[in-house]
Amino acid sequence: MKKLIQALFCAMAVLLIASCGSTPKAEPEPQVQDAVEEVKEEVKEEAVDFSAGNQALFALTETAREAAIAADAKKYYPDGFDAAEAKYTSIKNKLAEDPSKDYSAEIKDLTDRYNSLAAASQAQALKEKADSLSLSGEDKASYDAGAKALEEYAAMGTGAAGKDLLAKAQEALSAYSDVVNKGLKANAARERNAALEAKKNADSVKAGIARKDEYKKASDTFKKADSAYVTANIEGAFNGYKSAKETFNYLYEDIKDKRAKAQALIDAAKQKVADSESYAAEADTIAPLAGEVAGIEKEDAVLLEEDKFENPDEAVINVEEGVTAKTAEKVAETAIAAEEAVKDAGEAK
Repeated sequence: MKKLIQALFCAMAVLLIASCGSTPKAEPEPQVQDAVEEVKEEVKEEAVDFSAGNQALFALTETAREAAIAADAKKYYPDGFDAAEAKYTSIKNKLAEDPSKDYSAEIKDLTDRYNSLAAASQAQALKEKADSLSLSGEDKASYDAGAKALEEYAAMGTGAAGKDLLAKAQEALSAYSDVVNKGLKANAARERNAALEAKKNADSVKAGIARKDEYKKASDTFKKADSAYVTANIEGAFNGYKSAKETFNYLYEDIKDKRAKAQALIDAAKQKVADSESYAAEADTIAPLAGEVAGIEKEDAVLLEEDKFENPDEAVINVEEGVTAKTAEKVAETAIAAEEAVKDAGEAK
C-alpha cells in the first residue's frame, strides 16, 4: 500500500512538470511608435509638385505683360521693361527645366512689375492728354500729385520690389485719371452748350429742310453724345458734341451764304424787272399798244405753280427732350459748377 501511494505521487509530479513545460511563451508586443516614425519619414521624403500652381500664376504674368506692351511701356520705360523681360525669360526657362519647384514668389513679383509698367505708362499718356488739352489747372493738386508719383516711380529703379513699384504707379495713374476726367467733364459740358447754340443757328436757317440728311445725322450724333456723357464715357461725349457742333456750324454758314447769294440774284432780277417796267411804262406813254399782243400774258395769269413747302417747325429735331438729355444737362451743369468752384478756391489762395 505504501508503495502504491508513492507510485501515484510520482506520477502526479511528472504530470505537473509536463504541464508547466508546455505553457506557451508570451510574444513581444509590436513596436507601434517605431512604425509611426517610419511613415512620417516616408511622407517627409515625398516631394511636393508645384507645376500646376506655377502655371496658373504665370498665366497672370502673361496677361500683365500684354497690358504693359499695349500701354507702350517699351517707349515710356525702356529700362524697366527690359529688366522685366530678362526676369520673364529666366522664369520661363526655370519652368521648362524644373517645373515642379515652387516659383510663386518670383512669378508674383514679375506680375506686379509688369502691372506697374502698364499703370505708369497709362499715367504718362494721361499726363500728355492733360497737357495737350490744357487741363493742368482743372485740378492742380491732383496734377502735381501725379507728377510727384511718376518721379518717385522712376527713381525707384529696376531693383525695387514689384509690389512697391505697382503701388507707386497706381498712385500716379489715379491722380492723372482725376485730372483728365474732371477736366474733360467740364470741357464736354462746354462743348455740349456750344453744340446746342450751333444747332439753334442751324434751325434759324431751316437746316432741317434745306439739308435734311446732314441735319438729322448731326442731331443723332448729339443724342449719342448725351448717352455717352451720362454713362461716364466722357471722352466719347466730348468728341460727339464737338462733331455735332461742327456740322451744325457748317450747315448754318453754308446755307446762310448760299441764301445770301440767292437773295443777291433775286434782288438783281427784281431790279431788272423794275427797270424793264419803267422802260415799258415810258414806251407805252410814247406809243401805247392796243388789244392783246401775242407773247404777253394777261395781268391775272398764273405763271408758276404755288410752292408747297414742308412745315419748318416740324422739320426741327428736338435734342433736349427725354430722360437722357435732361440727365446730361444736369451732369453738364454740375461739371461746370465744380470747375468754377475749383478755380474760385485757387484764386482765394
